[in-house]
Amino acid sequence: MRRADEHTLATLDDVVALATELRTLFPLAVSVADDVQVFRGGRDGVAVSSSNISDPTAEAALSGVRARRQHRVKRARKEIRAAVTSLRSAVSAAVLAADE
Repeated sequence: MRRADEHTLATLDDVVALATELRTLFPLAVSVADDVQVFRGGRDGVAVSSSNISDPTAEAALSGVRARRQHRVKRARKEIRAAVTSLRSAVSAAVLAADE
């Protein structure tokens, strides 16, 4: 076996390890992206300004932190789809190489 082939097999081991780690991390990222807590000063957790009472639900929904986290989850989904497409292409190339 050539050195390039040994390197490719080591890379495949990395792919398997990363996929296992990703399988654990992605659900955590999704749950964290939706769970944004907005804390404001005030009595009993409700901030009161001179004009109105704050709306913590709306603040959490409109939070920049939540939007950034959801954008990152969306990007992760896109990257995962791209990785699967690349892996399918690699499998196809290996099958064709083994067939000839």
